[in-house]
Amino acid sequence: MSSLLEDIQSRYSSFSDKERQIADYLLASPDEASHSHIKDIASKTGVSVASITRFAKKVSCRNFVELKLKLARQNHAAKSDDIDETLQNQYKEMFQDIQSLSGKESFSRVLSLIEEAKRIFIYGLGSSGLASQELNYRLSRMGFASEAVTDPHLMVIRSGLLKEGDLLLTFSRSGQTRDLLVSLEKARENGVKIVSFTAYGDTPLTALSHEVLWTIHPIRNGYFSPGLDLSALFLIDRITAHFLQDPERNKTYRQTISIISNLSHLNQSK
Repeated sequence: MSSLLEDIQSRYSSFSDKERQIADYLLASPDEASHSHIKDIASKTGVSVASITRFAKKVSCRNFVELKLKLARQNHAAKSDDIDETLQNQYKEMFQDIQSLSGKESFSRVLSLIEEAKRIFIYGLGSSGLASQELNYRLSRMGFASEAVTDPHLMVIRSGLLKEGDLLLTFSRSGQTRDLLVSLEKARENGVKIVSFTAYGDTPLTALSHEVLWTIHPIRNGYFSPGLDLSALFLIDRITAHFLQDPERNKTYRQTISIISNLSHLNQSK
């Protein structure tokens, strides 16, 4: 993670309450912040000028001026009063962020873990469960032995039965959901490799994970995605696109399309 906003996102869970107030403002309004006086930001975030100065140094800036310059350099969003254009700009910015968050090396390692796994279990609670189900559909249709688990009690049961050679993929924006963490701790005790899809760094989830693929901090789009997070969907598409390059995986995927189409036809003829 090299940019300022990425650095803020990765450190977010370790910030104090005041630091999170500053971080939330910078993540939500980077363009506005890059043109604001330090006193204005202090007023909007309810913290002192000294707190903002200390925050700037904590995120590897020499001072507030350097923090503003970094924000200005990386902010690409164009302002518009048109809702459609505003959404398009937000999506473009999100894709720029997500492509830089998860590097090619970590992504390649995750692909290898998926390819080598005997069985794959995909955990997710709440809205993260939607992402786990979607990834399961994709992997299952390409011939992987996978299962999505979205019930916390079933997660504990599954984790107790997992073995070395199995792979656990888990979606959690916050990385601090207790029910999920209990299951992951048990799975790790059994020698299971864990890959997390999360927006927060320095959390119990990232500490338990062997690999991390980063999604966008929810405040970057104003918490606009209460359902399936588009940055998570992008990573799912990226995984799918990779494995569909394999002729055998592609053939299996197309066979499932044919099976589903035939079932739909039979249902319509009844």
